[in-house]
Amino acid sequence: MGFFSNIFKPKVTKTFVSNKLGTFTLVYSKGNKNLWSNDKTSFPFTVQGTVDNPDAEQILFLENFNNELLKLNDKITRKFKYKFTEADLDASFNNWNERFKLVSASVMMIFENEAYWNITFEDLKTPFAHFTLYIEGQKLTDFSIDT
Repeated sequence: MGFFSNIFKPKVTKTFVSNKLGTFTLVYSKGNKNLWSNDKTSFPFTVQGTVDNPDAEQILFLENFNNELLKLNDKITRKFKYKFTEADLDASFNNWNERFKLVSASVMMIFENEAYWNITFEDLKTPFAHFTLYIEGQKLTDFSIDT
């Protein structure tokens, strides 16, 4: 009986509470990859960490997310306009937030005080695709589309 109760016993949900961002839950843990997510905000934040806690530097970075986003606001708009024009798509918007909404942000790592992270946007117009922008510090490095 002890063997089966160990196999089928419920796993303990690990959480971490940030005063500014709310509760993060360990959503994935395999090998050395541990992902913590907070989906109680207007869109989910995801960070890496240990099996016990999310990475403190990544949490701190996300606590300042709005400021980081404001710093990149013009670059994001230019990137969308460039990519849409290049693909012969309608680029008649003055700011990215007129046409897109944020759906998630994920920090991959902080290295030498630079955040390596990505933001996923949803197009509010047909075909309602998701666009992920990869960022290293203040540099927009990659752009992907998921329809």
